Amino acid sequence: MKIKQDSNTLYPMFFFIGTLVYLEILTHLYIFNSIDSRIIYPIIFAISMGMLFTLLSGAFDSYGNRLIMWFLTTITCLIFGLQLVYYRVFKVFFSFQTLGMARDAVLEFGDDVNNAINSNILPLITIMLPLFVLYLLIRYVFISDKRNTRSQCYLLIGALCFHLLALLLLPIHSKSDYSPYDLYYHSKVPELSGEQLGVITLTRFDLSGMLGENDELILVDNDALIIDMMQEADPTPAPVLESRDIPEPIRQDIQEKEPSPIPTPLPTPKPDRSPNIMNIDFEKLAMNEDNQAIKQLHNYFATIEPTNKNEYTGLFKGYNLILITAEGFSPYAVHKDVTPTLYKLVNEGFVFNNFYTALWQTSTSDGEYVALTGLIPVGTRSMFISRNNLLPFALGRQFNLLGLESKAYHNHTYTYYERDETHPNLGYIFKGKGNGLVLDSDVWPESDLEMIKHTVDEYIHEESFHVYYLTVSGHMNYTFVGNSMSFKNRDLVKDLPYSPDARAYIACQIELDRALEELIESLKKANVLDKTVIALSSDHYPYGWEKERLDELAGHEVDPDFEVFRNHFILWNSGMDTKIIIDKPCSSLDILPTLSNLFGLTYDSRLLMGRDALSDSDPLVILSNRSFINDKVMYNSSTGEVINLTGEELPVDYIKNMNAIIKNKFTVSKSVLRNDYYRYLFPNYPEEFLSEGYYQH
Repeated sequence: MKIKQDSNTLYPMFFFIGTLVYLEILTHLYIFNSIDSRIIYPIIFAISMGMLFTLLSGAFDSYGNRLIMWFLTTITCLIFGLQLVYYRVFKVFFSFQTLGMARDAVLEFGDDVNNAINSNILPLITIMLPLFVLYLLIRYVFISDKRNTRSQCYLLIGALCFHLLALLLLPIHSKSDYSPYDLYYHSKVPELSGEQLGVITLTRFDLSGMLGENDELILVDNDALIIDMMQEADPTPAPVLESRDIPEPIRQDIQEKEPSPIPTPLPTPKPDRSPNIMNIDFEKLAMNEDNQAIKQLHNYFATIEPTNKNEYTGLFKGYNLILITAEGFSPYAVHKDVTPTLYKLVNEGFVFNNFYTALWQTSTSDGEYVALTGLIPVGTRSMFISRNNLLPFALGRQFNLLGLESKAYHNHTYTYYERDETHPNLGYIFKGKGNGLVLDSDVWPESDLEMIKHTVDEYIHEESFHVYYLTVSGHMNYTFVGNSMSFKNRDLVKDLPYSPDARAYIACQIELDRALEELIESLKKANVLDKTVIALSSDHYPYGWEKERLDELAGHEVDPDFEVFRNHFILWNSGMDTKIIIDKPCSSLDILPTLSNLFGLTYDSRLLMGRDALSDSDPLVILSNRSFINDKVMYNSSTGEVINLTGEELPVDYIKNMNAIIKNKFTVSKSVLRNDYYRYLFPNYPEEFLSEGYYQH
């Protein structure tokens, strides 16, 4: 029997509010496994949005209102379900700004999508429950007639009041960096906004970004920051921060450390210590610039302290460079007996004991963007957005100015992530599967070994060369069924004391190891091994796993905030007679300036967000959620926790100033990308670079 009362036209309000609050809390628990006092903001924003949904579902006749109820509830459940699955797989929230690549993702990685859905089927069912509840309510309870004007006005006022209440409560958790207040009004960091403000607010921010809303370019005076950070230490620690010793699992090195040997001797006893800069007068440029965004960038770079040349400057000048981004590579892929070539390369040449690879919004593409441009990817699809920009410091372009034809290869579909547009813009002649790279087998993922075998003869006999490889054999899923390379190499890992999934991960990385072995042997046969540098880093850690698998391979519980991003950066040349150990923290953002300095290339260190890891500059590792590591602290942006690495008192406002510097780097990276800033600096490229005197055809 249906319950029909005129007064129940407001009943949908309780349904919508209850649904949104339920979904916010449920998703929060599924993703973060805990709830703290900041859950109040997602709840209040949910109440406001629930009233707005009710308003919309009462503006038409009975049929129209029911359609709107179904539409709003379905879209809401789908968005929450999408965010849950996406976060559980990729460890970041989904952005609707990546919809441009959705078709490719479904076509290329349909099995991964299905596996992700299947592994989260129970959470998805609970998220879809409001649809069943709505069916019962529409059938037996709701009157869907058009609501009277007074009730509609009450709903609008209520929605505005609860939204205002949420805004008024934001300062309760302070206005400090990455607090709910800061995330709402200023920083808008997706990882933190989703956690502290909720999926509803995160989606609103994301959609407004799609519609063209741009963050204002507001920069902090770097000179003022430096002065503040030089002040005497405050004897009273800041009450909002927790200072404690670094956890033991993080203190351990990835490889057992040895005493740092004496660096390889260089020809000059007194190395050049001048700054790595070009002849750019930023202050003069700012004075003559009318475009305010460009003017602010000029003023910003005028304040940046450059990194200096050092005893390693030009160490590899005239050498060949093979740069590799290795899919899903991590320290857990390196085993002395199973992956001997990786083990050799990791423990010889330059050994970086504290190297980190952050996980960014667009995973592999952003991982490439960081290493190849030295800029921070902000938002989504930064590499794609840059496809028509001038990127003069990209190594492909820099080596082209030496008279070479830089080449790039990828053993998967050449159009994925639009690499057929982005990589030529980086200076490379690009070949992938479908535009010139032919492999022996049509499997997923494809073989790194086959890629090397089918490409090495295209450059190895040239007088000089620079080559970039993007591998794919290490791509998830890490099972013997879901990864063809794992299946191919399964017998080589059958006796390892790990679970099947952990063995499958190592098995697919064996293909990378074999590819490197083939590459080195080919270089040796061509008598160019001693004049070739191999540099390898990961695009990201193997995020497609549950963390328990990482814990298993690590032999201890991996710290999810910092240690999970710790990785290797291989920088190897067979002619180095002793390894050089680098203990300072560094990251993928430092790869471009480090290699540019080693190869004696012309670049301006002020214009890159990373730093030459071999210079005397202060280290800084920046993670995607704005957490950071330097030689003094590890700062967790999500909790505000400070892990003191030295035990010394920090200067006044040290963390605040460091956060301001990092915010500037994100803001500047976005503005450089959106405004094609390098084209303003070098309108006559490449003449400005050739005139420096180093590049000779």
